[in-house]
Amino acid sequence: MKKTKYAIALAALGVLSLGVMGCGKKETSTEATTETTTTEATTEATTEATTEVQHEGVYNDLTGEWVTDRTEEYGRPIAVMLNNISDAMPQCDIGKADIVYEMKVEGGITRLLGIFNDYSNLEKLGSIRSCRPYYVTVAMEYDAIYMHYGQSPQGEEKLSSSGINNLSGLSSEGGVTYYRASDRVSPHNVFTDTEKIKAGIEQKGYETKHSDSFKSVFSFNEEITAPAGGEKAEKITTPISNYTTPWFEYHADDGLYYRFQYGGEQTDGNTGDQLKYENVLIQFAHYTSIDDHDRQQLDLVGEGTGLYASNGVIVPVTWKKSSENAITKYYTEDGNELKLNPGKTWVTVFEKDKADSVTWE
Repeated sequence: MKKTKYAIALAALGVLSLGVMGCGKKETSTEATTETTTTEATTEATTEATTEVQHEGVYNDLTGEWVTDRTEEYGRPIAVMLNNISDAMPQCDIGKADIVYEMKVEGGITRLLGIFNDYSNLEKLGSIRSCRPYYVTVAMEYDAIYMHYGQSPQGEEKLSSSGINNLSGLSSEGGVTYYRASDRVSPHNVFTDTEKIKAGIEQKGYETKHSDSFKSVFSFNEEITAPAGGEKAEKITTPISNYTTPWFEYHADDGLYYRFQYGGEQTDGNTGDQLKYENVLIQFAHYTSIDDHDRQQLDLVGEGTGLYASNGVIVPVTWKKSSENAITKYYTEDGNELKLNPGKTWVTVFEKDKADSVTWE
């Protein structure tokens, strides 16, 4: 039930040697035959090597999917600080995020970072809360425009030192980017929508296209594939603190992991639909309480271990991030880069000293 070591067999690579015989013909005939055979083999190998899968539509590098009803390439995503305290449930439009990160903040609660490649159809997104520095670190990996309403002292320092493009509710662009909804109580009532996000970006003059040097964080399989050498994982529980113990349940009918927290389904307040994901990635890293408010420092630079679940199977992984500005890369036990299955992803950054408390069955 708890995590175990996995033995992954490595396939042996064979070398094929081709021999060509003259069959008693003249030397010139042998050379001609050899040349013809070699040319045919080379042509066949080249054809196989250059064959590529053809796709229609536009590629979403956050999900690994081709979107057939879209004609314009995706640009820079938005990365939005989402409230996750029980009093703020349900979040609105969170189901449209391609990737969601869950990380602990003060008092054992978590906040979420929703990353959206497409923010053209957001009706009411939120509620939105304040910045913490390690969320900025993650947003930078995606070259995202970071959205928040307020910031901790450490968050303010990180915003300044990183130079990240951000839309702050407490700065001049806040008035056009955010609004307070009448159906929620403060501070859980800050929301935004597509037009307000675009207005904030325009006011700040931010570039909406990736630079030529941008590299995607994740790699994806072409098709849904169960992780090799794993264990069955139909329920995954992540006991983050005494305040919150979220879990995921696998549905074989659609091959997705459904999200639960606070004793029940976690749903999108706009649609009523339960949140569900193709990929569940758990990254073990070290948290440190740094002040009297129990604000956290999270060590995201370095390397560590984790777990990856998809298609009802869970496997161990490792991760590496060489510097604050580098992309976090994940690897399977054989040392190859982890490839996610096409679809949405949930990432939980979990206290590594409590890694054994993560369970599955």
